[in-house]
Amino acid sequence: MLKVIKAKHKFILVLPIFSFFAFSGCNGGSDTSSNATTVTESPAVLDLIGSEIVFNPVIRFTTASECIYDNTLAIESTFPKPSDGAIAAPYVAVKNGDTMTITISPTDASFGEDLVLVLTGWVDLDNDQLIDQFSILPTLGDDTPLPSMTGQFTVNAPSLPNSGLNTASLPDFLGGDSNRSPTLAEWNSYVVGKQLVFIYLDGNVSTLSISSSTSYQTTDSGGNVINGTYDYDMASDSQGKLTLFEENVFTSYSLTDSNGYAVSAVYESDKITTTTNRTAIYDLNFYNTNEIWSASNPNPKAGGLGIHFMRIKDETITSVNEVSTTTNVTLSGTAEGSLRLYNDSSLLD
Repeated sequence: MLKVIKAKHKFILVLPIFSFFAFSGCNGGSDTSSNATTVTESPAVLDLIGSEIVFNPVIRFTTASECIYDNTLAIESTFPKPSDGAIAAPYVAVKNGDTMTITISPTDASFGEDLVLVLTGWVDLDNDQLIDQFSILPTLGDDTPLPSMTGQFTVNAPSLPNSGLNTASLPDFLGGDSNRSPTLAEWNSYVVGKQLVFIYLDGNVSTLSISSSTSYQTTDSGGNVINGTYDYDMASDSQGKLTLFEENVFTSYSLTDSNGYAVSAVYESDKITTTTNRTAIYDLNFYNTNEIWSASNPNPKAGGLGIHFMRIKDETITSVNEVSTTTNVTLSGTAEGSLRLYNDSSLLD
């Protein structure tokens, strides 16, 4: 049977483990969920302790007066980028009704003046009684304020004022105060419907939108939406295991004969079916959210703050017309980057 030369693509459960996106700009994201709740009162100043906010720079409030400022991922120059990566800096926070004003006063040479953040518009996007998103008006010293942008809590988010929510036993990763890994039930309740953002040490970023307790979506470098499946297990109090599955089927036709010459037409017998099945297993260290560094390269790494992750398996089985080969990626055995949980990962765009 004579066939027109044609390449046919069919994607089934495709997971591009390294679908990378770069941080750029500071415009923030948005969420139009009909379940969103907006409150008119700012959280208490002490509720900031242990939390982390992101609006391109990442700021972790470690105590009532000190924070960590991390702008290692930004590719723009709106906010200072210390040469040492993430730095510690003193801050003062003041609550006034629905507004919280945070003044950060770094001594690093990249800062010529204070960074003042005015936070308002507190929103719970998914009705879990935790503040997810807010508006932020930043100013550097006496300069004119920059345009308003959207910020998010990505670690230990404060609860809504007067909600009565007790977060003492909820894992840090999900917005609570307990330094442990999530159970499967907690994962299904708090992670499903959100985005996992993998920040690699080289600055590359991969995002998985968790659609259900077994499936997710991501986008490849060409902008194509890809569907995949996964499995999460609480391996121990400190460790979680995330397994990602991929299958890709590609059909093409041989365009040369046995002597290497181009053929004028192709037949069904010239069809080549290539199937790839990939399994990647990630070890998630929920105890360790400190900066990632190594003795050989002690300078702070891009995106160092966050849950540490590393692959313990990355295997691809490729079958071409039923002839199979197996490829295993050589892994470092050390942390490859950090993981954060977002309600709206378009904030990174």
